[in-house]
Amino acid sequence: MPCHPLLKLVPLFLAGCAGAGAIYEFRPTEGPLLYHITDHGQLLIDTPVGEQRSTDSTQATVAIEIGKGDAEGREVSVTFEALQLWAGGDFPARHTEGGELIGRPFRGTLSRTGSIKVTAGPDISKELSAVTDPSALFTELLAPLPPGGESEADAWPHRTSFSTQAAMSMQASYDGTASFAGDTTWNGQAARIIVSEGITTATAHGTPAGAPGEVEFTYTGRSTTRYIWDPERGVMLASSASIKAKGELEVRSMQMKMPITYEGSRQVALLKQTEAQ
Repeated sequence: MPCHPLLKLVPLFLAGCAGAGAIYEFRPTEGPLLYHITDHGQLLIDTPVGEQRSTDSTQATVAIEIGKGDAEGREVSVTFEALQLWAGGDFPARHTEGGELIGRPFRGTLSRTGSIKVTAGPDISKELSAVTDPSALFTELLAPLPPGGESEADAWPHRTSFSTQAAMSMQASYDGTASFAGDTTWNGQAARIIVSEGITTATAHGTPAGAPGEVEFTYTGRSTTRYIWDPERGVMLASSASIKAKGELEVRSMQMKMPITYEGSRQVALLKQTEAQ
């Protein structure tokens, strides 16, 4: 996720909606699935003294294990193997690392609707929590699957909501549709393409470091994500996402409102699946 507090807009995409059918569903993993996540973004703020640009970049390596299930969903464990965040542009450069978070698992439940509910996890340092909520990346490891797991389903609704706490409190929602977009191969193995397109909206407020006071923003943007899904193993192999958004940022103490635009992209790829111990 973006490192600069003003850039911690929202997870680009709020994935979910895992099906419950026999083919298109998340299944227990034979060993940890190791993913690499790369995120880039640029925020432009139209201030009275000219345009200001802030850039952000995140790189993370995350392992996820999915276990047995019950009526509430499946057991899930998510562990950061690496996490680094950068901010720059016209703002002071900043670099933040995962620190003591690395190697310590979050545990919870992967619901039948495709969201992860965290029930236990490591403490997050004040430095890291000031710029991001690490659990916001968990949804990037999931893909929207057709209701009932139907392999020949038509387009289906893909709606999710998300809230996060960092230097700014944020609420976001995604309203779109997902559909199959043909077959492909990924690293030599057969796979299917799922595409989700829709509208992301978000509101946030807080006092990020370096701000002249409490700020609030709202924005709306069109999001598109292309997922590569392995139906044989029930595993997401990769995804690529993009967003273009426009909105408004207000500095309350100055009674000043400024237009903002944001463009971002994200790449997720399965590095490997380790063998079960």
